[in-house]
Amino acid sequence: KTREVIITAFSNPELFPIVHEIVKQLKDIDGWSFIALKQPRGFSFKISIGDKQLDVKNLLFTPIPNIPNGIQLVAPDDIAKSLSKGEDSEELAWLIVETGIGEKLTGKLEHIEFANSDATEKHKRPISELKNYIEGTA
Repeated sequence: KTREVIITAFSNPELFPIVHEIVKQLKDIDGWSFIALKQPRGFSFKISIGDKQLDVKNLLFTPIPNIPNGIQLVAPDDIAKSLSKGEDSEELAWLIVETGIGEKLTGKLEHIEFANSDATEKHKRPISELKNYIEGTA
C-alpha cells in the first residue's frame, strides 16, 4: 500500500517552486507518494465549531473593498458567534478555502477572514463561485 504525503507551502506562491522541487527529489521513495500542494477537493464537507456544525457548501463570500485580493467568508450568525476571534478564525478560513479550491489558486488571495452576515457588503456570492471569481471568469 502506498502512503501519500502532501507537501504544502501554506498558499504562499513564493514557496511553490521549492515545494515542487522537494516533491521532485522525493519521487523515488518506495511505498510513498508525494504531492506538491493541497489539491482542490470542493466545498462539500462539514466542520465542527464548538457544538455547531458548519456545512461549508452553504458559506457565502464577498470581496473586501479596501483589501486587494481579500475576501470575507460569510457564516451563518450562530456559527459566526461560535468562532474564536483572531488567528484561529483566520487560519480556519484559509483552511476552508485551500480545501475547496486548492492551494495553488488560494495563493492568489492575500487575506481571508470570517464575517457576520450583517457585517458584509451586498456583493455576497455562494462559495461554489469562488474558483471562478479568483480566476476572473465570473
